[in-house]
Amino acid sequence: MSKITFIGEEFYGDDVTVTSFPSLQELFMADFASLREWSSPDGKKIFPKLSKLILRNCQDLVSIPSFTSLKHLELHNCNSAILTCMEELSQLTTLVIDRFPDLISILKNLLRDKPHLECLKISSCPKLQSLLSEFRGLNSLRSLTIRWCEELQMLPQGFQNLTGLEYLEISDCHSLITLSENVIGHLRSLQTLSIENCSSLTSISIGSQHLTSLEYLAIMYCPSLAAFRDNPQHLSALKSLAIISCPLIEFLPDGIKRATALRSLEIHSCPRITQLPEWLDNFAALRTLAISDCQNLKTFPVAIRRLSKLQHLSIQDCPRLQERCQQDRGEDWWKISHVPYRYLATTNLN
Repeated sequence: MSKITFIGEEFYGDDVTVTSFPSLQELFMADFASLREWSSPDGKKIFPKLSKLILRNCQDLVSIPSFTSLKHLELHNCNSAILTCMEELSQLTTLVIDRFPDLISILKNLLRDKPHLECLKISSCPKLQSLLSEFRGLNSLRSLTIRWCEELQMLPQGFQNLTGLEYLEISDCHSLITLSENVIGHLRSLQTLSIENCSSLTSISIGSQHLTSLEYLAIMYCPSLAAFRDNPQHLSALKSLAIISCPLIEFLPDGIKRATALRSLEIHSCPRITQLPEWLDNFAALRTLAISDCQNLKTFPVAIRRLSKLQHLSIQDCPRLQERCQQDRGEDWWKISHVPYRYLATTNLN
């Protein structure tokens, strides 16, 4: 409805004693290109059961009614001014802010008094430079995703207030340089941490003793990351570790050996890794080991032979290592012959 510029009282009917849309629970509005104002009538009850609202491609819309019962709100490609209408939505459990090309900062008032908020997603805000919110009072927040915010330079120290956070994903934030202890070190409930495609990221601090609940850690496509800034030593709950396309990484940090619950280890496209540590057998629970495109990894440590629970071994595009692991004739065959399921991709050696 590209010509509509205003939604007014006529939308709700003439009788002020009758509740408008008394049963409506979900509302989806898209492609109102000229809509600027959506008002609410004086003295009339509207949308008493509306719990989910999705607005998409309403770039001129700057005001909407106050939906006191709203729990799920998604804003896609809308005007930044509309965010000021969100401050009084105290019942929100899910908030999605997506494709706000002119949004520079998210003010603290936006997330203030949101005690029920469980899921927050911020994506495709290319000019977003800061999250000014103190993240106080978000005791119910369990999931936080920040994607495609190319100018975001840092995360606020207020992150340490998110003690109930279980899932954190940060991806395609190319101005982000470091993730420090003050930012993520106090997330004692964090179970999943995924950091992906942050091209300027040089350091990550995950050595805090508070990350004892972390089970899944993935670090992918971070070309400037050379090493962990500290030695992670308190990852006793870690079950899955993936390091993918981090060309400056040379070795697994020594503290990882204390992750004795690890079940899955993936290392892909890390050309500077030349060997796996002798303490690899500390991963007594390891069931899956996948290695690919690590051209300089030439041999396995003897410790791999002692991984009695290892069920799946995959080696791809590691020509020298594949040669040494050839069945019955490779020099490292005896180290891996106990693994029931093996996949060695064929690579021509020149």
